[in-house]
Amino acid sequence: MSPVSDFLSPDMSLREAVIAIRNSKRSHGLSVKGMLVLDAKRNMVGILSIKDIMGAVIPPYLSPDLSLFSWDNMLEQMTDKFKHKKVSDIMAKNVFTVGPETPLMVCVDYMIKKKLQRIPVVGEEKNILGIVYIRDLYEIIAKILTKEGEK
Repeated sequence: MSPVSDFLSPDMSLREAVIAIRNSKRSHGLSVKGMLVLDAKRNMVGILSIKDIMGAVIPPYLSPDLSLFSWDNMLEQMTDKFKHKKVSDIMAKNVFTVGPETPLMVCVDYMIKKKLQRIPVVGEEKNILGIVYIRDLYEIIAKILTKEGEK
C-alpha cells in the first residue's frame, strides 16, 4: 500500500485535474494514471482516471470513421468544451475499496476480475489509509518470477 499524498478536489476543473495528474509522480518516478477525489474533510468522494477523462472528452458513440474528416479540429473543439467541467461531473463515484487487513492476493484477484488499476484502502471510519496500485503488485510478481539462480 502506498500513502496518498496527492489528490483532487471535486470542485477542480478538468484542466486543473489533468495538470495535477500529469505532475503527480510516484516513488518510482512514473506519473499516476488516476487520483482519488477527496472533499474538504479528506473524505473520499470519487476517483478520476485518465480513462474517465478520455471518455468524457471523446464520447463512445463517435465512430472511428469520423477520423477521416478534421479529427484534429474536432478533438480540440471537444476538449475545449470539457476543460472547465468540474471533476465531480466526470469522476467515478462508486469506488471499490478494501480494508487494511485485506490480503494482497485478494487485491490481485479483485483487480483482475474488476479490471481495476488501483484500490483505495480505507479504515473503519472510511478514512483513506492508502492505495494499492496494480503496478506495485505486478512488480512483486515480476521480482519473484525473475529471481536469478532459481528454476
